Amino acid sequence: MPFTVGLSQHTDPGAATGEIVGHVLESLGAQPDVALLFTSGEHMNHTEEIAATVVELLAPAAFVGTTAVSVAAGEREIEEQTAAVLWAGSLGSGTARRARAVQLPGVPDPAADDGVLAAAIDEVGASGDPSMILLADPYSYPVDAALSHWAERWPQVSVLGGLASGASMPGGNRIVVDGGVHRSGAAALIVGGSVTVTHLVSQGCRPIGQPYIITEAEGNVVRSLGGLPPFERLQQMFAKLDPADQRLIQRGLHVGRVTDEAKVSFDRGDFLIRGVLGADRESGAIAIGDEAPIGATVQFHVRDAETADEDLRAALAHSPQTEGALLFTCNGRGTHLFDAPHHDASVLAEHLGAQVGGMFCAGEIGPVGARSYVHGFTASMALFSDADGQ
Repeated sequence: MPFTVGLSQHTDPGAATGEIVGHVLESLGAQPDVALLFTSGEHMNHTEEIAATVVELLAPAAFVGTTAVSVAAGEREIEEQTAAVLWAGSLGSGTARRARAVQLPGVPDPAADDGVLAAAIDEVGASGDPSMILLADPYSYPVDAALSHWAERWPQVSVLGGLASGASMPGGNRIVVDGGVHRSGAAALIVGGSVTVTHLVSQGCRPIGQPYIITEAEGNVVRSLGGLPPFERLQQMFAKLDPADQRLIQRGLHVGRVTDEAKVSFDRGDFLIRGVLGADRESGAIAIGDEAPIGATVQFHVRDAETADEDLRAALAHSPQTEGALLFTCNGRGTHLFDAPHHDASVLAEHLGAQVGGMFCAGEIGPVGARSYVHGFTASMALFSDADGQ
């Protein structure tokens, strides 16, 4: 399953296109099974021309892409600069049709996309459970609602990807689907057949204190943890922590909700992480960045560069052999979190020895437990391997 990734930082869009397309032609030849395009900086305004050239010269069987504030290629992360990345590969032997790109136009009801998605899922998933790589415009596509709907409609389909981060207002991003470029909606790349796509999510947090059951809540406001106000629980925990963890709490506190209540004990990877948005000292309630269902088990979490590095390496520790990988990392990571540049891409390339391509996102998509969610400050990764071992 050969993959390759072309990167150009040339500021001229024609020259940049020539570099990335030429690299793929030289490495793979024309008509790869799949190709993904990521553009940043000034090249976002030339995504249409770049995509048209990719289609004309490469003619990939399935082609998607989007715009981002920063991109990744190989061991490098190009942050907040003009760049173009083209990741492409052959998906190996097996089922004749292994990948298909689908345009999702962006409507309030994600069930409206069921027809086109069902056709693609049936087409590529006949010999195994397919995966979906989703690139969505955050201003126009209802990603949270879609993920919830798809989890019920197609529980066998794992979804991973990211929200376009290139624009700060509606209509500014570009969504590439085969030969078309759109200013709204989403692109879904459905991959199946003999291809196995391993999805890894590193949320970069570690639990502190102990887990509690939500005993009173309304919407996203938690009023009681194990019978006591959350702020009181937090004060009790804070007093027992070392100074380093106390400083991390002061910089930003998170809460993790257990995704599998059948477990007896919980560790990293068992929680869906959300931010603590605020606290009311008088009532002791806290607000979190998600619904707070009564009866759910939660635990406070902290995040820093050291924890994020450790968590990413742990996620990759038992990854399968692969030649191609996609990285969707948060636009709050990179040098905003780590002391040195290229952290996530270099760790991924180091552990896998694979061709890595990707983007910095306005929200990362990936599975935790039985279904996929939109995350923040997360590295979400798709590793491609051949289920037939060929």
